Amino acid sequence: MLITICLEKDISENQENQNIIWNSTYEFPLESGWALKSKQKYGKKGGGKRISKRVWKLLEEYFLEGDVDKSKRFTATTMLENLRNKVEERELDEEEIPKLQTIQGWISRYSAQHRQKMAEMSLVR
Repeated sequence: MLITICLEKDISENQENQNIIWNSTYEFPLESGWALKSKQKYGKKGGGKRISKRVWKLLEEYFLEGDVDKSKRFTATTMLENLRNKVEERELDEEEIPKLQTIQGWISRYSAQHRQKMAEMSLVR
């Protein structure tokens, strides 16, 4: 009697599992071929908006000014405020101003490059 109850339970569980598998493939929410490379909507990594050369030069000036005089160090927020002031003075377009996070990333990359250049220059001397 115990054996027949276990067998009936196993059979009913198998039927439920088969129903789940069948339903999940039958009602799959994405159409066939959804994972193909030709269907990708995203471009290459880093293919987004770039910092313009004018903005790059301004950010570099702000960074180097803080490097020369430590009391005048610029944070990403102060750099962004200065860029917005340049827009108000009509020296830059609103579309050229990067996001705060972009400026923070730029500072990280530029400071690493700057440190490396300074280290190389000190070795040459």
